[in-house]
Amino acid sequence: MFPKLGLSNLAVVALMAVVPLASAAEAPVPSPSAFFLSRSENRNQVHYALRLDEACRPVGTRPVQVYWRMLERGESEMEELLGVEQPVYGLEDAQPVDATAEGWRVRVRLRAYPSRPIDITTARVDGECQVQAWTKLGNSVSRLEHVFVKTSWPFSVDFVRLDGVSPEGQPVHELLRG
Repeated sequence: MFPKLGLSNLAVVALMAVVPLASAAEAPVPSPSAFFLSRSENRNQVHYALRLDEACRPVGTRPVQVYWRMLERGESEMEELLGVEQPVYGLEDAQPVDATAEGWRVRVRLRAYPSRPIDITTARVDGECQVQAWTKLGNSVSRLEHVFVKTSWPFSVDFVRLDGVSPEGQPVHELLRG
C-alpha cells in the first residue's frame, strides 16, 4: 500500500521516540489544521496545517506546515518533524496553489503514500478562515479528518485507517493494510 517505503518502514518511524528539535520559542506557529495523524502507542499527533494571510490565502510556495502536537507533554507543546520522520509523515516537495470559486486549494501528497493526493481548501466563512482536507475515501472524494496508524511490536503496522465525512455528511472510513 505504501509504494515508496512499505508499511514495515512506516512502522520503524512510527515507533521511534520523538526528540525535541526546537525550543519553545522556535516551535512551529499553529495555523488552521486541515487534518492530523495519530498512532496507537501514544496521544501525540502530526498536524497538517496551512500558513494563511488575513484573506485566507495560502502563504509561500510550500504553505502546508507539518508539525507534532506533543499531547503527552501538554496541550500546547509543539515540535517540528525530525529529518528521519520526513519520509513517513512529510510531504512531497510540490505544493501547487490554485484559486477556486470559493477560495484556494493546495494539493499535497504524503511521502509515504504519494498515489493518493490530498487537496487542502481554504475559504472565508462567516468572517473566519475555514480549512478542510479532501481525498478519495472508498468510492468518493470526502473530507479527510484523521489518519490513524495501528502499530504493533516491534516494528510493524497492522493497518492505517483514514477517517472522514462523505459529501452527504456521513462518517466514512477506509482501512489500508500492507
